[in-house]
Amino acid sequence: MTTCHYCGEQEVMPFTCKFCGERFCREHRLPESHECIGLQKFKEERGREPEKWIYEPFQEKHKKEAGRKVPKPVLERILHALKNLNARTILYMILAVIVVVLLLSVVR
Repeated sequence: MTTCHYCGEQEVMPFTCKFCGERFCREHRLPESHECIGLQKFKEERGREPEKWIYEPFQEKHKKEAGRKVPKPVLERILHALKNLNARTILYMILAVIVVVLLLSVVR
């Protein structure tokens, strides 16, 4: 059990403020409820450098980062696939075209 930094109440599941780092009860978990000193500092810093507080997935740098699921345009995916063809894949594609041509000539 932890005590609330604001009112001293014993709390089984305390909330940690992301602005000041202190632990609070559910009544005082919001920065406005416990007169957070870290909130004012955050607001001042946010005004100076807004790119730091923009929600991460919306920042431009994350669109190119590996692991993020940002779909590429279809044409870009096709060109990427064509660039990464190896000799075996090309051979299989040629054989597939030959088989299809032979089957179509036999059917007619």
